Amino acid sequence: MNRRKTGIIGGGASGLMAAVAAAEKNGTGDEVFVLEKKERIGKKILVTGNGKCNLTNLSFPLDRLGEYYHGASAGRLQALFSRFSPEDTCGLFRKMGMLTVSRDGYVYPLSGQASTVLDTLRFELERRKVWIRTECRIAAVEPLKRGGYLVHTQEDDTYRFDRLILACGSPAGQKGREGMDGYAYAASLGHTVVPVQPALTALRCEGDFWKALAGVRCQASIRLMIGKTQKPETFSEYSEEGELQLTDYGISGIPVFQLSRHASFALAAGRRVRAQIDFLPSFAGKEGEYRKLAEERISAFRGRPLEMLFCGLVNKKIILALLKQNGLRIQDTAEQRNEPAIRRVFSGLRAFPVQVKGVNPFSAAQVCAGGVPLDEVTDRMESRKHPGLFLAGELLDVDGRCGGYNLQWAWTSGYLAGRG
Repeated sequence: MNRRKTGIIGGGASGLMAAVAAAEKNGTGDEVFVLEKKERIGKKILVTGNGKCNLTNLSFPLDRLGEYYHGASAGRLQALFSRFSPEDTCGLFRKMGMLTVSRDGYVYPLSGQASTVLDTLRFELERRKVWIRTECRIAAVEPLKRGGYLVHTQEDDTYRFDRLILACGSPAGQKGREGMDGYAYAASLGHTVVPVQPALTALRCEGDFWKALAGVRCQASIRLMIGKTQKPETFSEYSEEGELQLTDYGISGIPVFQLSRHASFALAAGRRVRAQIDFLPSFAGKEGEYRKLAEERISAFRGRPLEMLFCGLVNKKIILALLKQNGLRIQDTAEQRNEPAIRRVFSGLRAFPVQVKGVNPFSAAQVCAGGVPLDEVTDRMESRKHPGLFLAGELLDVDGRCGGYNLQWAWTSGYLAGRG
């Protein structure tokens, strides 16, 4: 019997999972090859979750996937995740010998180290005798008329595979435009590629006050407004709440990351993007109560320094920035003559306007949005244009929220491609 060969381009999360699934399915002596351009496999796995690797999330409502993922329809994603779910991910890693722990649905390796996830995959591939070649740079992918694929490398080697899985990752977390090659291979094979944009990243904003605010972390609500047309009153709106981080160039933190993909696509299309920050989100829906609080403090602290009037509301750096914007100083006293400016400071604490001028580059992004539309592959992740060609991971136009959702997409798409 001739031994068939399955090739996998890319040794990241989806590629390694595809290799595990393909080798697990085999049992026939078929060979599985992983070709990775870097000096070692799984480098991005090591930095996920700040080195702890939040590998999936058990808070996973299949009936509300549109709230957690972008790019593809919720219905299509539901069909795929029902075939390989977060519970399946936990079960497979447990079967491979890795223990996990769940904290409020967030699943981590029990060791608390991302290296455990990579080691578990690596040991499984060694056990199943999967071939791994690192520092292998692909020059071209060529489909054969009678089936199969030739993969040409820049080192002048050529591999022939009966089936080929593209799991090349994205430029997220990489320097310059490195990581775009997978999209080029897919395009050369006739696939559509939605232009990729940085996602789960910080926003760069206009203003000369950011250096004074750098380092502040606080609970806040962020409202992102994207102009649909040239008319300023016509816009789409998205909002998130959580720990906001202020930097010397703009805003960061989990709630900003969740909004960044919308800003990326809008700015790339030349649209106007604004954000509005509520530094006191506990007063949301309590506008009358907040106005009463402001007036009580203005009255109680009349004739006393503004430092005392605003003490304890939010981080002092935020107060200083708002006072300066409204022509006030921290040592000024609260007087009837400056009450209009003081009221503007109170308003600014609930609605601090920010003009977004850009997003951080690919190198500072956790994932990318865009890629090959999901409707160009089957539920087995097989290309509808080329039989025997499979796509997985960030190469496809699916991106999720923070919290293990993007890694779960890598495991699901990789596993289905490998089984396919």
